[in-house]
Amino acid sequence: MKTKIISEEIGRLDVSLYGPKNFKESLALLFNENTKFDDFLIRKQIAGIQGFSNPYILDRASQPYKAYPTCKKYSINQYINIQPQQKNIFDVIKNRRSGRAYTDYSISLNELSAVLHYSYGIMTQSPISDSNNTWKFRAVPSAGGLYPLEFYLYINNSVLPKGFYHYRPDQMEIELIHEEDLLQELKKILVAEPYVDISNSSCILFITSVFERILIKYGDRGYRFILQEVGLVTQNISLVCEAIGLSSCILGSYVDEKVNEYLKADGTFESIQNIIVIGKNKAHESNSSN
Repeated sequence: MKTKIISEEIGRLDVSLYGPKNFKESLALLFNENTKFDDFLIRKQIAGIQGFSNPYILDRASQPYKAYPTCKKYSINQYINIQPQQKNIFDVIKNRRSGRAYTDYSISLNELSAVLHYSYGIMTQSPISDSNNTWKFRAVPSAGGLYPLEFYLYINNSVLPKGFYHYRPDQMEIELIHEEDLLQELKKILVAEPYVDISNSSCILFITSVFERILIKYGDRGYRFILQEVGLVTQNISLVCEAIGLSSCILGSYVDEKVNEYLKADGTFESIQNIIVIGKNKAHESNSSN
């Protein structure tokens, strides 16, 4: 008991930057501890995964697409096969930087198509045994091929009307879910300006997760897989933007539930996971004009 009291007293006197005192009530570390595997939990999950092989479940899981059937749609199918300017992938990786200052630039449908398709679009497909459906594989690895993410766009400067859109990779189109200039409202819920110039951005890309798609197979451990996939997709977006002459910047702070309201996500079973601002980098424009 005396040792515990001494330890607690030393902890209170510890003014260093690092140490256990920073994580005494950390939900992140609590989640990490509670989703660790041991031999028994691995065997238990394997049994659950085997039960996921039911043909009915596979048919349903192979169609991970949210839809807005009554909304106006814009096809990007005709732009899929238009190859962007070819660049060496190693140069793209080396040159990628977050862009925070943008010039007034109208993003084209061709550019939007490249960002969406090469970050989370369907690349190949293969038939499912004893089914009329096919399993469609996208531009990133996904746990079980379940693809829990959804893409939304706020178009700020483009040939398309200002407003919120939803990306349908299976139909190769974007759905207009709310047409309105909402930039001033977004500024109130996104911690961006003056650090990131969203006023002159071309668009803002919102990534949500539909948790059930992954958790139904992998349980709580699946949330780790969701975060991995968000990171993979975000890197794709960043590299594609660099490859086609655009720039991007990830926003880490925003009012989650307000964002969910704009995206028409319920915030419980589907919720915002990441936000990326996209536009023409002002620094690049200045360099190209010199």
